[in-house]
Amino acid sequence: MQIFSGSDQASKRYLTLFYAITLGLAVVLAILAISFPGKAVPDSGTITQTAVAQTTPPTQTTSEVHSLSKPTKVPAIPPTPNEETPSSLGVTGAELRGVQVRLWHPWTGSTGAAFQTLVDEFNNTNQWGIHVSVNTYEGFGRLDEAVESAISSGKQPDVLVDYGYQAQHWDGSGILADLTPYVNDPVWGMTSSEQADFYPGFWAEDLVKNQISGETRRLGIPFYRSAYVLFYNQSWARELGYLNPPTTPLEFGTQACAAATASAAQGSKSDQSKGGWLITPQPGALAGWIYAFGGGIINPNGEGYLFYSPQTMQAFETIKDWVERGCAWSGSGVDPQSEFANRQALFVVGSLFDIPAQQEAFSRAASTDEWAVIPFPSRSQPVVDTYGPSLLITRTTPAQQLAAWLVTKWLVYPPNQTEWVSKLETYPTRQSTLSYMEETPNHNPQSTQALSLLPVARSEPSLASWSVMRWALNDAMTQLIDPKLSSDQIPLLLENLDGVAAEIYSQVP
Repeated sequence: MQIFSGSDQASKRYLTLFYAITLGLAVVLAILAISFPGKAVPDSGTITQTAVAQTTPPTQTTSEVHSLSKPTKVPAIPPTPNEETPSSLGVTGAELRGVQVRLWHPWTGSTGAAFQTLVDEFNNTNQWGIHVSVNTYEGFGRLDEAVESAISSGKQPDVLVDYGYQAQHWDGSGILADLTPYVNDPVWGMTSSEQADFYPGFWAEDLVKNQISGETRRLGIPFYRSAYVLFYNQSWARELGYLNPPTTPLEFGTQACAAATASAAQGSKSDQSKGGWLITPQPGALAGWIYAFGGGIINPNGEGYLFYSPQTMQAFETIKDWVERGCAWSGSGVDPQSEFANRQALFVVGSLFDIPAQQEAFSRAASTDEWAVIPFPSRSQPVVDTYGPSLLITRTTPAQQLAAWLVTKWLVYPPNQTEWVSKLETYPTRQSTLSYMEETPNHNPQSTQALSLLPVARSEPSLASWSVMRWALNDAMTQLIDPKLSSDQIPLLLENLDGVAAEIYSQVP
């Protein structure tokens, strides 16, 4: 039995053409047989956990997002820059007059229209007469392809929205501006309190350290974040005798097994294996459980990734145990929203973007069940797995880059960010945005519940190789729940996962 035989296909489906070509061979070479000799499980005392990123760290790390303090609400209109203060950027307000800024983003339909409203407001109100023209693409994949083509022709946009791992890839082409001078500029930048207003974990994600020079650069400004969470059927749980959501993995397993038993007793023959946790193929599902068990993804003692640890071992063993006891199930071609709405699963992992679809599924099923958004249960601290894009600026002229920076600042200004994250029903990246969101009642209980989980959010890695690694992690979950893999082969699965990770990281460090 081999591991990650589908990784090459996954990379082709989810990555740009460039990544598919350059990494396909690496993933193929990384395929390792499960029969290879393994190694003993390391003692838990030898594993150093990744530090919580509460300040600006020198390297990219998976980090917790914790709020540091309750922010002060900012004015509704951004303050006018005081040009009497010396600026290191060498551009005056007069030089910004009539500058044209090209912005590319991945949203169409009503979402694209909402984004355009924010851009129009900037165009109509900014004091310099800067005008932003927008190009829209159907999703991040199409956007990435367009940017790759633009890099080749030298006609890239001034501002674009994309993920940190993609930003690091493009940074290798030298097209992205370092935003550190803009953030810290006394005239055009952000004050220390404004910088502290960003959730520390999110703020740290766009920092990249040059391993040779030691220089730390900022490639982006965090725009918004989504998260992988658990959907939980409260009504069904109460009928099973559980009045509260599970707070530990043990409680999660107990409730999932009870639901599976009830489903087997009451359901049709086709439902015999259903009822507990419906395992869906999302990288964030396994990442969430790794974090919940105290494990990590980034290697805390060096570069790249590390999965072979006691904490991750325990996460894998526990998931395997749930599967073997019939408390967790999976199926090809199933609609997770429909299965959850029809009581074929007590739990299912979903992203914040899945909440509207899940609500619609309950309506289609004519179900009156109450359901909730909860974190991954943990013996220490519950967790949700977050991910999302940032605003990036390309290298052009000083005036062009400063105009692009002012557009970026506008989009993440708390009142404007409120409009955007309320439309997407996602997480803000700034703490003071919550002050404005509190004034806009949200009649969606699940989105409100999700928002309350921000303090336990933990970010996915922002390494360039994460674009491939996340799908290798997904393949690891597929292998883990495969009946052909026995529990005693889990150490070899983790060993081989580290081997695949090392190959991927060596291609895109």
